Amino acid sequence: MGRIRFTAPLWLMIVVWMCGACAARAEPMESDNFVSESAAAFAYEEGETEQAAADGEAWPRQVIANANLSLIVADAEAALAGVQEVLSDLGGYMADMDLSKGGYDESEVMHGSLTLRVPSDSLEEALARDVNFLHVNRQDVTDQYSDLDARLRNLRATETELLALLTEVRERPNAKVEDILAVHRSLTQIREEIELLQGRKNLLDNQIDYSTIWVELIPDSVFRPIVEEPWSASGPARGALRALVSTLQGLLTALIWAVLYLTPLLLVFLIPLAALIWLVRLWVGRRRKGEESG
Repeated sequence: MGRIRFTAPLWLMIVVWMCGACAARAEPMESDNFVSESAAAFAYEEGETEQAAADGEAWPRQVIANANLSLIVADAEAALAGVQEVLSDLGGYMADMDLSKGGYDESEVMHGSLTLRVPSDSLEEALARDVNFLHVNRQDVTDQYSDLDARLRNLRATETELLALLTEVRERPNAKVEDILAVHRSLTQIREEIELLQGRKNLLDNQIDYSTIWVELIPDSVFRPIVEEPWSASGPARGALRALVSTLQGLLTALIWAVLYLTPLLLVFLIPLAALIWLVRLWVGRRRKGEESG
């Protein structure tokens, strides 16, 4: 019996060892095993990265600042030239311009709207102008920005791990095409997510670095009162009297010019003309008398 107690554990150990060796030799290299193992490693690294971001220094405040303003101008074209000069000084640019001519106060004047982009640190300087309406909107996107950055770092770390895994799978002697394609699909998906998040981050960067100013150009004729002063009869009466006096003065002036200027000129021309007519009539009379006597 003592020998049986000794040999039973030995046979058991041999059987277990043989089963383990066979399992090791026959272990399939399935795609799902690779994906699950890599996912576990990535999950660990992602959590580690997020913890490092949480323990690190806080992000500087990221703010999107935009403004709406209205300008009441007498000449929209001159105002537009002034706006372009300001943009040139601040390093901004005009993103959109919509101007047209319309009838205001029986005249065709320019009016419309502008969309300006200026560096965010120059927004206050750009708004330090005489404006008739101003509204500034500031949106804090620090949390959104830091979240995008953390997700991008995690995805890039995952991409690095997948590239290493892809190299490892390709170098294995018993590598299968299915395993390589599974890792490649995961890598492609990660890269698509990186491009999507990077596009959103680039858009945020642009909105943070450059502020948008919407400008409305309004002709001053829109705000002119229909009746500038209260009407009274004395005004038209004074105007009529002024017109009468002005007319009489004009007539008197014309009479003075006629007497002092035109009369001497007429005399200069009329005297020779009268003498010529008298001589002609005298010659005609003598000729008739000659014919009658003959």
